[in-house]
Amino acid sequence: MPRACYFFSIALLVLPLGADEILDQKAGARKVAGGCKFTEGPAVSPSGELFFSDIENNRIMRVAESGKVEEFRRPSGRANGIVFDAGGRLVMCQGGGPDGGRRVVRLEKDGRETVLAETYGGKKFIAPNDLCIDGRGRIFFTDPYYGPPAVKSQPSSGVYLIAAEGRVRLLLKDLLKPNGIALSPDGRHLYISDRGTQKLHRYRVEEEGNLAERKIVYDFSPDRGIDGMCLDARGNIYGAAGQEKTTGLFVISPGGKLLLHRPMPEFSTNVTFGGKDGRDLYLTASSSVYKMRALQAGIPWPARALRGRARAAAGD
Repeated sequence: MPRACYFFSIALLVLPLGADEILDQKAGARKVAGGCKFTEGPAVSPSGELFFSDIENNRIMRVAESGKVEEFRRPSGRANGIVFDAGGRLVMCQGGGPDGGRRVVRLEKDGRETVLAETYGGKKFIAPNDLCIDGRGRIFFTDPYYGPPAVKSQPSSGVYLIAAEGRVRLLLKDLLKPNGIALSPDGRHLYISDRGTQKLHRYRVEEEGNLAERKIVYDFSPDRGIDGMCLDARGNIYGAAGQEKTTGLFVISPGGKLLLHRPMPEFSTNVTFGGKDGRDLYLTASSSVYKMRALQAGIPWPARALRGRARAAAGD
């Protein structure tokens, strides 16, 4: 069946689930990159370019605003989740496996890598997976153990915090396979997907960065839970989840209601917002990256959000 017809049939399937309230159905889903081995970690730069990880090829790709797709960095340390900080620098989780860095690093403007976190308790991390940055510049990241060939160098999977001054703290060690991680629009709550139980958890972020008041927002079991996710300005969670016929985009309200399930033609791994109006929705899936249009804008990436707060504090 031609791909255009395939997307059309998907749109018909999801309309009863509220797609007309979440996505622009006229825009459809358009492939913007292909020919990769395993795409992950989409992130949009302050200038509007899309970056994403191609893990199995050990590289990071860039999609210019013109639509041109090119290799940005290789090797990448098997980068998985990536995000831009307030200075417009790329921060990445380098995972495990062959040539994996197993650390969190920041890519400087001159191409050098600054190591932000590599060990805890004198031992290397297992395989840092995904990360997010709050309004104070603190980095939250997940470090799950998925079994061989990953190296279980830590006693358990963990969720960590890199403070603004560089100190690394273990926040959680009771999740089986913490994976996707994202902050609420106000920065007061942290969402973490546990791929060990297929549950989406929410925590309240305390003043010092500790996590409290855990709540299960949504249980995907027996299906595959969220891999990577992002939030819109209303606090709805957009996650890549599911497997086989169900794999695709899931949108969950902060109260735990399924607002949308849109199946995709490839195994879906992660999502992020971008575009000049913040409504472009990029989804990484196996060998490709797809673009959709949301009706709500996403949370601004840290570079733009933090600069805005700095200007407000200065009275500009």
